[in-house]
Amino acid sequence: MIVSLYISMMPVIFGGIFNMLFVKIKKLSFLRIPIDCRMSLGGKRIFGDSKTLLGFVGMMLGTSIFSIIWGIILKISGLENLNLIYKYHGNTFIFNMFTGILFGFAYMIFELPNSFIKRRFDIDAGSRGRFPVNVFTFVYDQIDSMIGVMLVLAILARLSFMQYILAVILGGITHVLVNMILILFKVRKYL
Repeated sequence: MIVSLYISMMPVIFGGIFNMLFVKIKKLSFLRIPIDCRMSLGGKRIFGDSKTLLGFVGMMLGTSIFSIIWGIILKISGLENLNLIYKYHGNTFIFNMFTGILFGFAYMIFELPNSFIKRRFDIDAGSRGRFPVNVFTFVYDQIDSMIGVMLVLAILARLSFMQYILAVILGGITHVLVNMILILFKVRKYL
């Protein structure tokens, strides 16, 4: 199950890395429009400047591209049977493009409640507030997008509730490890 989970989610991992690089492309700064259009609620920004149209486009584009490429790699290598999604759906260009977009969209949408909560408690990007809030925000930062991504996976691959919970936990741990590697290579500044 764990190997199949990683094989199924590899496009999301590579899509996330792609997005971190994509949002740094200066020529695309015209898409750096905050999702909340700089609107406030109760005198505080709804999501803040870090949630932008550019991020949504980059994540959906990245996961879509990598879903297509990964589908081709699995087909050529004969490892399609290890992908949880392909047990119920065909490994086709259109399906992979669609699921990639869906994974990217879910990833970004499920980050928004976290940003909303952080704005309410005046927690800036990169900071996590004071104990015990900092423990909650650290854990939630690592699993917020995984809740959405694994929900899409659970629907497509018909996972049980316990398999879904395992996938979210494993996704959160993987998120931390990937972020640590990206910090090491100076692609990311903080966990």
